[in-house]
Amino acid sequence: MSLPDCRSPGKQSSPRLVSCSVVQLNIGGHVFTTSLSTLRKYPDSLLASMFNSGQQTKLPTDAKGRYFIDRNGTHFGAILQFLRTQRLPTENILEVYQEALHYDIKSLVKQLQDSARVFGETVGRQQFIARVPNYQENLENRRGPRSLWQCCQQPGGSGSGAVWTMEGPSNCN
Repeated sequence: MSLPDCRSPGKQSSPRLVSCSVVQLNIGGHVFTTSLSTLRKYPDSLLASMFNSGQQTKLPTDAKGRYFIDRNGTHFGAILQFLRTQRLPTENILEVYQEALHYDIKSLVKQLQDSARVFGETVGRQQFIARVPNYQENLENRRGPRSLWQCCQQPGGSGSGAVWTMEGPSNCN
């Protein structure tokens, strides 16, 4: 016996009925089928708020009546797997972490933050940046109008310097 499918013709007229327990999602072209209880597992998450009573009617649908979320769906399967089993993903950890942040799944975010891979990328990077003097200022200078590299004027020089731009070397006055 299968669960009712709110997208099957003739069973229910509206794909947005709250009573339907099976939900089809189109996330950036990736199609997923899951249950409302899975999407609502963490009540304070974005997914739960999107699929709470009354909110479903505000979600866009694709041509086949699947709820459409305009986001890259490549790693959404790992999000669903966590919601179903509580098991952490073993691949694409940083990408899944970004998705968990987007969908505000605090339990997954916390567990991934505690993993060595995400800790090293987020906390380790923040600690490194905090120790580099003038990091943000230097970064902003590199993104300035004379992108890439600028040579400083030599002490006692004539006031002009060389600049390397995307087009190649040029003089800077």
